[in-house]
Amino acid sequence: MFPQPITYESRLRNLQRFLVLPQWNVKLLWFPIVKYWLKQEYNGDRLNREQRRRRKKLKYSESGQILVVIDRTQWKERNLMVVSIIWGKHALPVYWDLIGKKGSSNLSFHKKVLQPVLKLIKPYPTIVVGDREFHSAKLGMWLRLRRVDFILRQKKSACIQQNGLNYQALKSLGFQPGYTHFIENITCNKEQKLSPFNLAVRWKRKYRGKEHKNPWYLLTR
Repeated sequence: MFPQPITYESRLRNLQRFLVLPQWNVKLLWFPIVKYWLKQEYNGDRLNREQRRRRKKLKYSESGQILVVIDRTQWKERNLMVVSIIWGKHALPVYWDLIGKKGSSNLSFHKKVLQPVLKLIKPYPTIVVGDREFHSAKLGMWLRLRRVDFILRQKKSACIQQNGLNYQALKSLGFQPGYTHFIENITCNKEQKLSPFNLAVRWKRKYRGKEHKNPWYLLTR
């Protein structure tokens, strides 16, 4: 008898068994590649013109800091937390994990996902960027203790304290379109009084009929 042809279902099962092998691990297989790439791009000697051009894309600013972005994405029924390195106009996923529930994640999960990446890129100066889901001042303090710079976008309802005065919501501070300001030495979190932080405020003015309803509030070191 001739062997039966391999069906689509059999191939799918074989692929699924392959993907769940314990050896198929992000830290084991992907991290060494990222580490080698960073070493070549960031510290490589005798670079040619093309390599020097790519290295400029990797760095966030003239200071040479690497831009790391933490983000949550919904893919079908899967809720993923992804940490990426920005390279030019692209985001290279470095580490990710399933949140396991719909909706936003919590601080402990943010730290769990960030920790392996920060350990991987520890030799390099880094800025962690997060949108409003990652607004927690506690996350900022956690990053500060690890000597990592950060830019965390804040909700307009977040409250801050300036110069020991009463706490005020950001939306009540009277900012106007076209306004740019940098506020130093603020305190966040009424209960735990976390400080010091700095806050950058940017509200783009109306341009060609396009109007931004609210400013951006960016919490930094």
